[in-house]
Amino acid sequence: MSTATLHYVYDPFCGWCYGAAPMITAATAIPGLEIQAHGVGMLSGDKSKLMSGEWRDFVRPHEARITAFSKQTFADAYVQGVLEHENVQLDSSPPIAAMLTAQQLSGRGIEMLKRLQIAYYQEGQAIADRGVIAGIANELGFEPESFMATFDLITADSLQDHIKRSNEMLEALNARGFPAFALEIDGQMEVLAMGHYLSRPALFKKDIESRLAK
Repeated sequence: MSTATLHYVYDPFCGWCYGAAPMITAATAIPGLEIQAHGVGMLSGDKSKLMSGEWRDFVRPHEARITAFSKQTFADAYVQGVLEHENVQLDSSPPIAAMLTAQQLSGRGIEMLKRLQIAYYQEGQAIADRGVIAGIANELGFEPESFMATFDLITADSLQDHIKRSNEMLEALNARGFPAFALEIDGQMEVLAMGHYLSRPALFKKDIESRLAK
């Protein structure tokens, strides 16, 4: 069986990425498959904003479609905890940096990303908040002060380059948006269409395994 890398282009505030989370969960069970997450910074830098009625009205119809297609649900705690609070910061950079920190410290970037998605979409936590990130890091077994020190270094030194390279990958894949998935085997990239697998994570896993077995 070949070894391979599954490239996952995402944003922590992308509802469709949350909808695709079961696909990532299924892929993590494949022996020999490395998963690399690439955060595009949809709401980073000058695109960062505070929660607003306009944003709420924009995302809610999309979330209804995401639930219909993926069966992933958006909890009442999400509506009450973040959507209805206009002091919640929407900034992709801190949760992307948290993912990169977990990956650098222990190879657990995907685990951190999944936990952040649950924190936001199920528990209504403001995942761009430094305190929330430190709490989640502690929950996952990281020493909070050490984690946040590395988080600060990554934010200052490598985060913007990561976001830039992630957007370059998205463009190279000719993806119409994100999440986007590409399987790399021996340097050859194959885009895997999210729509084909969104509600069928077991098929996603099976098809990757069949490609690895060739």
